[in-house]
Amino acid sequence: MDTLNIIPTPDNLYWPLKEAIISAQLEKKAVVIHWSDNNHSILHPVWLRDNCCCKICLNQVTKEHLFDLRDISLDIQPISAGVDSDGALNIVWSEKNHTSRYNPGWLYANSINTENKPSNSAVLWTSSDFLEPPSFDAINNTVSDELLHDALITLKRYGMVRLRGLPINKEVVEDFALRIGPVRETHFDRIFDVVSQADSNTLANTSHGLAAHTDIPTRESPPGIQILHCRIAEAEGGNSTLTDGFKVAEDIGRNFPAHYRSLTKTKWCYANRAGPSDYRWEATTIGLNNEGELLEIRLLPFSRAPLIADYEAMDSIYAALICFIEKANSEEYQISFPFKAGDIIMFDNRRILHGRGEFYPNTGDRALRGTYIERDDVDSKIREFEQQIIKENTLGWTKKRAP
Repeated sequence: MDTLNIIPTPDNLYWPLKEAIISAQLEKKAVVIHWSDNNHSILHPVWLRDNCCCKICLNQVTKEHLFDLRDISLDIQPISAGVDSDGALNIVWSEKNHTSRYNPGWLYANSINTENKPSNSAVLWTSSDFLEPPSFDAINNTVSDELLHDALITLKRYGMVRLRGLPINKEVVEDFALRIGPVRETHFDRIFDVVSQADSNTLANTSHGLAAHTDIPTRESPPGIQILHCRIAEAEGGNSTLTDGFKVAEDIGRNFPAHYRSLTKTKWCYANRAGPSDYRWEATTIGLNNEGELLEIRLLPFSRAPLIADYEAMDSIYAALICFIEKANSEEYQISFPFKAGDIIMFDNRRILHGRGEFYPNTGDRALRGTYIERDDVDSKIREFEQQIIKENTLGWTKKRAP
């Protein structure tokens, strides 16, 4: 019998059955599961009761909780725990004689702490690892779902990816972005053009070279992913540059701990001061999550507002920032490559710093078109693709087993 089809999960996803439950035992309040790979899970009763996915506890369409934690006590205990003929964990509870049934694939995935990183975990890099971004070729000017999935996995892993051989019409970048998620509209509009303009209010729309930077640190939440499509690349110069800001941060932390402390503690204000809007936000150059892990980089050297700090701290603060800027623009960390017509580059705007060399408009035209989406759009699309693959494989397996 197909376990994945008949046993629901709290998230409406297909969970591959990698390991089977060998036994389930009660030890004090906990349910201890022994798996076929010799791993074991110690499951808290409240956690298990909270994740019951029966029709009483979970809306079967929306997968939202109908169960309210206030309806049980923290002293709730399992009366019995066992494995049924389909491999599912069954528990009878001490309160209301409620029965819960758990998908073993879901239980394994959500209760085993493995040291193996998922395939799309971040891999930090320097210019010794890449000369150009990892790239994929479109087939007949088209990006298939399989190719898009591979590109998004690469984006998650390295923070950058390039797709080549796409059409050069104006609709390409928006159509491509919408296949992943909603477009993030900013004060640069929903879709923006990067062209040389004599009266531009942003350096991006000039022919000047641009040092390594992240876009829009002037907002509380900068866009997560930038997508740039090259439509015309006739002008000389203007090589694109990318730098792994996480790798720069990691190496500064290892070799210059005082600088690292400054870069993770000192807030710089970035401001849009030329146009009708006036966005400003203060944040550290290196942002960390609650576990002290790298979360984001914010650096827009040409849009810094005046630093607010004690006089005595100025030397060390500026020294730390200059250290980061020097490394981000150095040959050791930065890759430089031509942006050709028909290319799309995607990169994590909160990890990867981008820039370009100066180009010369009198030698030909140059036109890029870009937009933003969010990091979690990429995560969602990857999960969507992978669940579809698991579902197709599961249904195919079921049909083969049918009498």
